[in-house]
Amino acid sequence: MSLRERDWTALIELFDREDGDEIEADIDSSLFWLIPEPCWEDDPFDFLREYL
Repeated sequence: MSLRERDWTALIELFDREDGDEIEADIDSSLFWLIPEPCWEDDPFDFLREYL
């Protein structure tokens, strides 16, 4: 499905901001505190396997 004109306008307004660099820096610093990133290959319930 193609985007409507209002969708294009909203996307342009979203990405055409003067403070884009500040937003990027804020996101980057917030993500920094989430380290270590999870290992998506690990099974989070593997420790329960011996009990099941």
